Amino acid sequence: MSNLSFPPVLLPRGASRLILVRHGEVPGIQPPSFRGTQTLALTDRGREQAISTARYLSSTSHVKVIATSPLSRCSDTAKAIAEYHGDVFTPFDGLTDFNYGDWQGRSHADIASAFPDEYSTWMRTPDLARIPNGDTLEAVAGRAVAAVNVALSGAENGTAVVVTHDSVIRTLILAILGLPLRAYWTFNSDPCGVSIFTSRHAAWTVERINESVHTRLHFPVI
Repeated sequence: MSNLSFPPVLLPRGASRLILVRHGEVPGIQPPSFRGTQTLALTDRGREQAISTARYLSSTSHVKVIATSPLSRCSDTAKAIAEYHGDVFTPFDGLTDFNYGDWQGRSHADIASAFPDEYSTWMRTPDLARIPNGDTLEAVAGRAVAAVNVALSGAENGTAVVVTHDSVIRTLILAILGLPLRAYWTFNSDPCGVSIFTSRHAAWTVERINESVHTRLHFPVI
């Protein structure tokens, strides 16, 4: 019997489409650090990415819900998108980033040097990682799926847009694809990357994952 853990089930709940969007660039993405629940403003490039993403999604029809992490890097990205869809977006605490506890604010290089075994566990078997005073992947997946289920319930026969973090998007995609949490590192989630899923017979069909070509288009910062 497998000892792998899986995220909760994420079903369409009447929505016709789900669009996942990661926030724009912030400090600490390169070189990588454990950003987590820190308040980090979008960089100038991040603001450009948010504008590009908003324009990329501007023609999306029947957007009935825009849900976002309450952290400013997500809410600012959601605000740009909402300008084309009624200027309304709703924060959900369950979409907040992974809390990295004692690792938060420190670089990956620093943690890999100071805690080699624990860091290796996070990179190889993230479902088993226990970060001191931090979240577990299972807990993040549970609250993220619960939040999106609520958002989907409000998007009757329409589209729900969810703006959140790298870690949350990874767990949500695993829930959609029915993959175990150990597959967390299977795909990339780039700043303002867009993943789209459509409802078909009460299940999800993948339209695209981590589409980011629009972020290479340069628009003036507003």
